[in-house]
Amino acid sequence: MNLSSLYDKALDFGFLTVEEGMELFEHAPLTDLMNIADSLRRRQVPHGKVTWQIDRNVNTTNVCVANCKFCNFYRIPGHPEAYIT
Repeated sequence: MNLSSLYDKALDFGFLTVEEGMELFEHAPLTDLMNIADSLRRRQVPHGKVTWQIDRNVNTTNVCVANCKFCNFYRIPGHPEAYIT
């Protein structure tokens, strides 16, 4: 894969495949990725004001029944590692 063509695809807001993302992760210089990210940010936020939010959650329990596919924190009711504070 040609890094330059992957850079162009990203700069056109194209979706990268997993393989393309791995190519960038393994071979692209970090400074190139930072410059591309900054360029995309400047186009999406032309006024230049960028903020962030610190998200802190105090979990009083790890018991949940939602069964989210991404969560490795929760335990089902009755599980030996379940807790309620």
